[in-house]
Amino acid sequence: MRNEPRLRAHRPRTGTALAAPALHLETLESRDVPAITIQFDYTYDTSGFFASHADARATLERAAADLGNTLTANLAAITPSGSNTWTATFFNPSGSGEISVANLNVAANTLKVFVGTRTTAGSEAGVGGPGGYRISGSTAWSSSILSRGHTGYAPWGGSLSFDASMSWYFGQSASGLTSNKADFYTVAVHELGHLLGIGTASQWTALVSGSTFRGAQSMAAYGGAVPLYTDGAHWADGITVGGKATVMDPILPQGVRVAWSALDAAALRDLGWNTVSAPTPPPTVKVPVAGTQPIAFTGNLDGTVSLFTVSNGTLTDTGTRFTPFVGYRGAIRVASGDFNGDGVTDYAFTTGAGPQTVVEIINGADGTLLMDQTIVFRGFTGGLFLAAGDIDRDGIDDLVISADAGAGPHIQTFRIVNGALQLQSSFFAFDNPAFRGGARVAVGDINRDGYDDVVVTTGGQAIGRVAVYSGAGLRNGTATRLIPDFNPFAGLWTGLNVAVGDMDGDGYAELAITPDRGGPAHVKIWSGATLTANSAVQASVLPLTASFYAFSPTDWNGARLAMSDTDGDGRDELFAASGNRLSSAARVFTYAQAVAGGAGASEVQPFNTTVTYDGVYVGLHLAPATTSDATTTDTTDTESHTVTVPPVTHKCMCGACAALAALTGTETGAAAMFSSVPVK
Repeated sequence: MRNEPRLRAHRPRTGTALAAPALHLETLESRDVPAITIQFDYTYDTSGFFASHADARATLERAAADLGNTLTANLAAITPSGSNTWTATFFNPSGSGEISVANLNVAANTLKVFVGTRTTAGSEAGVGGPGGYRISGSTAWSSSILSRGHTGYAPWGGSLSFDASMSWYFGQSASGLTSNKADFYTVAVHELGHLLGIGTASQWTALVSGSTFRGAQSMAAYGGAVPLYTDGAHWADGITVGGKATVMDPILPQGVRVAWSALDAAALRDLGWNTVSAPTPPPTVKVPVAGTQPIAFTGNLDGTVSLFTVSNGTLTDTGTRFTPFVGYRGAIRVASGDFNGDGVTDYAFTTGAGPQTVVEIINGADGTLLMDQTIVFRGFTGGLFLAAGDIDRDGIDDLVISADAGAGPHIQTFRIVNGALQLQSSFFAFDNPAFRGGARVAVGDINRDGYDDVVVTTGGQAIGRVAVYSGAGLRNGTATRLIPDFNPFAGLWTGLNVAVGDMDGDGYAELAITPDRGGPAHVKIWSGATLTANSAVQASVLPLTASFYAFSPTDWNGARLAMSDTDGDGRDELFAASGNRLSSAARVFTYAQAVAGGAGASEVQPFNTTVTYDGVYVGLHLAPATTSDATTTDTTDTESHTVTVPPVTHKCMCGACAALAALTGTETGAAAMFSSVPVK
């Protein structure tokens, strides 16, 4: 026997389908058949293998997503209630025997997969099998589990186990794969094939004749009846189509990445799945080494934006300064993203309340203008909020803009094309244009479909509300909610600040919410996987991933939030910046620190002053920039980028404004920080 990893399917015991790795199946073109989400559950990964091997988990997700790009179906939800009950059964992914889960909820167009590791027999690299079931209830209820409303193979999910002792290569790219390593990516795709019915479904068995498979699609791809391996669940060892090996071979060679073949895809069509050609995947984002990704902080009294790096919770000033609006010394808000596709983080700036709202983007590669000042919401002077992310999945970040207090919750998304804003979508959040509290925005892939979603929260003095909109929908100009709107802080009348990012490395972005000034910096975090699995339930009644105070519970100045992977471990950190005008404090939280109630998170002071204009804002890049990410902007910016600033009537004499007044020698406090300059 060759010293190469062997694969096998776990046969169903109760007459359903398969089990295997997790993936997400996406909409690739305009069509009515929805994508499929295969949702991983690591509850039975008792050894903690995937918790301690983030690279394996990431590659498992990637393999699933790549294959999922070729697949669609329409599967009914499994929602037990009353006398309609059921029990999901599956083989233990981390041991022996069978596990039963009573009344498992499975969302529409979703497969639930339990994953683990164990030592397998001989050279077996992995084993996947379908889940079984025991059903009690009406005929319609039984059908929702047995067929899920689909004419082809339609499992609820199952389980998958990998050999923990195997010498694995966990890279997402095959460039580092050596001859003495088993390719985890290839094995994951293979087991996924069993999950989808190859070698396990009754539809497969019905098309087996002797030692050959006689599905029409497969015979057309192969040129005749397809020879099978002795177990009847794989192609015969060594089969090729068009000179290419197949993934569903029973024995995969070490040191080689095998792509999903035309014959493998044809087998799925024979089982009733809809398959399409996979699109060219978006560019793979390079992860920076620790401490190299720039972080933009605003709040300086001189109207500049400072870039820092972070390492082990410590901020280091790079010495780089931007002066986006020369002559303006009010609040500046920033969003970071790769807006031109060169792999380097760029910086979008806007102003707070006071001047005509404009946006400007500086090229991170050389400090020049990527987009000159552009008026957004003409005539509005209440300030804007910005966020950046790849909403249309083209590998280039888009810009999301919301109007602050004084305007309706107007949200617009833009591509940056030839130095100008190109409108992508425009809508009023919360279905309430009359609301005048404004809105704040954040961007991230909540449901792991490859499209960054847009989260909108209420601003101003209002009962809080959070809405989550599908990036895939916005790509096509449609504002479609992923989950019901909810209020994370009942009884609190204040604006809400939001950040979105994948803190636990499972591919689903977490959602973090905290009150702004007027409330405590109480941070609540929800798992994107939990939100996606319970898409019909308000998040306010779902379990929290974390809940803690970023600053003192008695400090009612709130916090501003941002997330990004600043240390290159594949997991985003959470930044909380104080909204207190008499503080420039910020804290950095890892996932472990967040779930531990914030314990151990360091506090940093990005500015050498305890007085800021409007507290501190932080701008982070959701998709990490490359290690070459650096700007060449001098600390003495000589460019004249200006905005029109109308007279300010605000004469607040709170402690913060009094401190500002002392610095400026005027009695008008914060008003003195504005000046009137000509608009370009």
